[in-house]
Amino acid sequence: MKHCIVTIGREFCTGGREVAERVAKELGVKLYDKDLITLAAKKSGLSEEAIAASEKQHTHSLLYNMYTIGNELPLADQVFILESRIIKELAEEGPCVILGRSADYVLREQDNVLSVFMYAPMDYRRKYALRGRVDEAQKISDKDLEELIRKEDKKRAQYYNYYTQNRWGDAHNYDITLNAALGEDTCVQMILDAVRAKEENL
Repeated sequence: MKHCIVTIGREFCTGGREVAERVAKELGVKLYDKDLITLAAKKSGLSEEAIAASEKQHTHSLLYNMYTIGNELPLADQVFILESRIIKELAEEGPCVILGRSADYVLREQDNVLSVFMYAPMDYRRKYALRGRVDEAQKISDKDLEELIRKEDKKRAQYYNYYTQNRWGDAHNYDITLNAALGEDTCVQMILDAVRAKEENL
């Protein structure tokens, strides 16, 4: 029986990182998130800072992509291709949890992948953003905080929509979409239950 690879995409400030960590721990597998930056840096010779910065950018023009100086792909595109190769290699090595980086799309042709997307109401996300930050809560308005959250979502959506043929957050593109407001324990348990169900049918 094949074992599942879990990919988790998420809106900003939904606690996806914490859920991913707990799922990986419960399954006894490795979680890959920023580790992918380190692996990409080792394979490419680029600095981790350059790779991290390139993940937040993408080119907007197909024409630009085709006619860049020296006929080379823009750095952001090169990094996406490199990270996609690394994700596929990690999936070949065995079960794991991969957070973000369009892993659900990269591994879309594999039948042992459980793709998850986490979202939440804005009120929940504002509270999450300020959790344990009493001083900051007094300095920032709800409006400004909401704008910050929406900007981060927009960046993630633009990146995902640019590099994939899917739409970020569209339930049709994932096995499960979870409302983080249900609680961390509930989200973790639902993912674990889905993993078991998926593995029983492989």
